Amino acid sequence: MASQVVDFTQKLRWDDVPAHVRRHVALVLVDFAAVSVAGRVAPASSIAADFASEAMGGTTARALLDGRVLSVPGAAWANGVLANVLDFDDGHRITKGHPGAMIIPGVLAAAQAVNASIQEFLEAVVVGYEVAIHAGVLIHEREAQYHASASWGSLGVAAATARLYGLDADQIGHALGIAEYHAPIALMPRAVGDPAMTKDTCGWGAMNGTTSALLARRGFTGLTSEFMLTERDLQLGNQWGLLDLYIKPYPCCRWSQPAIDAARGLSASLTHPDQIEHVVVRTFAAADLLSRRRPTNTEEMQYSLLWPVATALARGTFGVPEVLAGFDDPAVHRLAERIEIVVAPELTALFPGQRVAIVELHLNDGTTRSSGPIEAEGEPGTDGWEQVILRKATLHLAPGGATCPREPVVPSAQLGAADEDTLISFLTYGAEATSAAQGAL
Repeated sequence: MASQVVDFTQKLRWDDVPAHVRRHVALVLVDFAAVSVAGRVAPASSIAADFASEAMGGTTARALLDGRVLSVPGAAWANGVLANVLDFDDGHRITKGHPGAMIIPGVLAAAQAVNASIQEFLEAVVVGYEVAIHAGVLIHEREAQYHASASWGSLGVAAATARLYGLDADQIGHALGIAEYHAPIALMPRAVGDPAMTKDTCGWGAMNGTTSALLARRGFTGLTSEFMLTERDLQLGNQWGLLDLYIKPYPCCRWSQPAIDAARGLSASLTHPDQIEHVVVRTFAAADLLSRRRPTNTEEMQYSLLWPVATALARGTFGVPEVLAGFDDPAVHRLAERIEIVVAPELTALFPGQRVAIVELHLNDGTTRSSGPIEAEGEPGTDGWEQVILRKATLHLAPGGATCPREPVVPSAQLGAADEDTLISFLTYGAEATSAAQGAL
C-alpha cells in the first residue's frame, strides 16, 4: 500500500487523467470558486482570516476573503473555513464529508508558495482528492463512529502538498503519518445536533495537511499511517473517487436537501402557504439528528432539517440569503410549527449510498399532496450534476451575480504574480481547468 500511495502521489501527470475526469476537476474548481465567493459575508470567514493573520501570518499565500498575505498553513486554514462556511461545498457520500474545502485550499496555498504552474496545480488537486477520498472510505470502514472530514481529508492535503514541494518517498510517508496522527477525531453527530462554527473541520484539515508536509520536509517524523499500512489495492489512477462527488444546490447540510427539493416542488402547486395545515417529512435516521432548535445564526440554519424545509415552503426557495438572515420570518415560523419529522426504516436502509426524503402536505381543504421519494439535485452520475454547478457559477461568479460585485479580470499564467482580488487568487490557477465549464455559462 505504501508504495502505491507514494507512486501515485509522485508520478501522476495531467496527461494520465482521462478527459471526463479532467472535466470533473474543472467543474469542481468552478464550484469551489462559487461557494467561496458566496461565503465571504458569513461571520466565521472573517474570524478565520483575522486569526490566520495574527497566528499564521506570512508572505507566500493569500486569503480568498480579501487577498491578505499569509503563510501556507494560514491561507489553507482561512480558505478552508471560507469554502465550508455555508456548507455549500462539494461532498462524497460514503465518506460523509467534504473533500474540496480541504484539498483545494491546501493545494492553492502550497502552489502559491512554490510558484507552481497550472498543470502542477491541477495534478496536485487530483492527487489530493483521490488520496483523501480513498483514505476516508477506509477510515469509515475501520471506525464505528462517524468522524468529521479532517480525519481523512488531512491525508489528501498532506499528499498534495508533499508533491508540490517535491518531497521524497520517505518524507511523503512521514507527511501522511503526521497528518493522520494529528487529525481531529471530531464526532459529527454532535456537530449536526449542536451546530457551531467548528462545523466539519475543513479549515483544520487544510491546515493540518499542509503543516504535516512542511514538517516532514524539515525532517520531522511521524508514525506510519494506518491508511498506508492497509493492503487493499486502491486502484489509484484507475478508479476515480472524483467521479463520486455530489454537488449541493443549497447552502446547508446535504441530509436536509432531498426534503428541501421536495418541499420546493410541492410549494409551486400552492396558491398560498397558509393552505398547509400539517407537513410530514419522511427521511432517514441520520437526518433526524439535525438540530431542532429555532435558528438564531447561519450555522444553526445550515444544520437543520425543519427550518430549511419551512423556509422552502414559505418562500419557494432556500439559498444564500435565506441561510444568512431572516430567522424571524413569521411565515417560516408558522410552518415550522406544523412540520413533523418521521424516520422511515426503508429510507434509512438506503443511507449513505442514497439520501432520500418524502414530503407530504396535508392541506386545510382535506387533501394531501406527496412529493414521492426524492433525491436532491447534484448526485454523482446524474444529468443535473453539472447544471447545479453552472447555476451556482452564474449566481455567484458572473458579473452582476448575487454575490460577485466586481468584474473578473483575465488571470495570468502563474499564481505567483496574482493580483489581490479575492476571487482571482483562485482563478489564476483554475483558469485553464475551468475554461470548458466557464464557456457553458
